[in-house]
Parts: sequence; structure tokens; C-alpha cells
Amino acid sequence: MDRNWDVIIIGGGPAGLAAAIYCGRALRRTLVLEKKVFGGQIVFSDVIENYPGFAEPIVPSDLMEQMGKQAERYGAVLENDEAVGLKRDGGEWEVAVYQNAYRAKAIIYAAGSAHRFLGVPGETELLGRGVSVCATCDAPFFQNKKVAVLGGGDTALYEALHLAKFAAEVVIIHRRDQFRAERILQDRVFKSDKIRVSWDSEVTRFLGGQKLEGLEVRNKKKNAVETVGFDGAFLAIGTVPSTDLLKGLVKLDESGYVATDMTLRTEAPGLFVSGEVIKGNRRQVAISVGMGVQAALSCEEYLSSLE
Repeated sequence: MDRNWDVIIIGGGPAGLAAAIYCGRALRRTLVLEKKVFGGQIVFSDVIENYPGFAEPIVPSDLMEQMGKQAERYGAVLENDEAVGLKRDGGEWEVAVYQNAYRAKAIIYAAGSAHRFLGVPGETELLGRGVSVCATCDAPFFQNKKVAVLGGGDTALYEALHLAKFAAEVVIIHRRDQFRAERILQDRVFKSDKIRVSWDSEVTRFLGGQKLEGLEVRNKKKNAVETVGFDGAFLAIGTVPSTDLLKGLVKLDESGYVATDMTLRTEAPGLFVSGEVIKGNRRQVAISVGMGVQAALSCEEYLSSLE
């Protein structure tokens, strides 16, 4: 495959694919590198109900598939490979992958984010053995079981509602005394006879040997710890930005996010950012798509200036 491109987009989620569509339409030789699944984490969700333009809920994987095909229609090349290095070299950018290296005049960095973990005993050891980060993937394994969902945002409530279709009981363990999620999701959760909430609580240990058997839960207000039996536990406590490749190239905040303005430019010439690597992103597909479009337009302006 050609090693020289006008634009390399790192990340094939909603932001990266939207950017690829616009870069392709601008007749730029565009390569999209995605290390996992094109479409990003959203493809593992059940449905999207709030994407503008669709009166009925849509299947995320279907939407992302269409975006990928649209990008390819305009000439973008979608490649399953992981970017492991990024550097400025001779006025251009070099992106290293495991078996190769590519060069481009500009980079759109849309690598997204990764699941956040609690970092408490038993979590890593029991991951995949009762501890999960994806209800859509693993819910069928917990038919008529008791499961916990950790978190209080949109993702946590979506996970709980999906799990309620399979599990006998779902307990949302939330460290605050109210949810941060959309009101419509809260209403659905409170109306479900399968879901209950453990407020002001946090998990301090995952218990079990070959599989998860329970959780050690501390009530923050009472400062009391109890052991509760669970067959499954689903982590929905947020994400961390995948910005390791940007270290030393642009300024990152204490959490690893990139701060930028509406143009999505960075201080590095020809390097643009998009999606969930940006500080303040609310993890909505529509926002990431819009950011991808803006990054592509700013990138095109930059490339035109070189000519």
C-alpha cells in the first residue's frame, strides 16, 4: 500500500470516519488507521435514540458501517492497523505501525478513549470472568442472574436497562446521591421493577476465585462496608483519552485530554484533533461526528495553505 498520503486519520470511530468522508470529498489521499473495530466503542451499544435525523432508534453498528462505506466511496482507505508512533519529520508527519510506517502532510488524531477502571483488588483478575465493560456483549451470559452496574451517567443507565432484559436483578452502584444521566433514562430506570439503586456507594474489592462471586461495597455516608453477592459486575465509570501518542507533541491536561479551540488545531503544524481526546467532549456520537467534520475542514485549509 502507498506509504505517502495527504492525510492520515488515527482512529476509525465516529469522529475519524466523519473526517474521512470530508477529506475524501476534498480529493485528498486519505488513510484511516483503526486498531480495533471501525465505528469505535459505540458499535457495542444496543441502540442510539438521539442521533439527529432518525425518528426511530437506530443500530449503532449499522450507522457506523454506512459511514465507513461513505468514506470509502470518496476514496478514503480504511486499514485495520495500530499506530504505535507519531513524529514530525522533515515538514511532514510519520506514523509508525507494527510492520510499516506511513507519511502524511497532515494528521487528524481521533483515537477516542478507553474504559476507565477502578483500580481496586480483584478487578483485573476477574475481568472476563464475571467483570465486564460491555453489557451488549455479555448480557446474555447473565440470564436470570444478579448483576451490578457501576456508574451513574448515560452509559451506566443504558447498560442497566439492557441488562434488565436478561438478568433477574440489576443493582446500580453509584458513588453520588443522584444520577448525571439524561432524565429520560432515569425515568426508565426508576420505572423498572428489576433495577434498584445503591446510592452513595463505591466498590472497594471484587471477590471470587475462578469467577466473580460478589463485591465489597462501602457506603460513603455511613462509612460501612458490606459484602454483597453478585454473579456479574459491569463497569460504566467513564473513560480515559487515548492520547499516549500525543505526549511531547501537544499540551495535555492532567487527565490526558487535549485543549483546543473550535478549529481543532494544535500547536503542532498539521496536527488536528477530534472526538473524545478533546477536553470537554460529552461522549455523544453527534458531537464526535461534528468534530470530525470540523477537523477535516481545518485540515483542508492547512493543506491548501501549503499549496
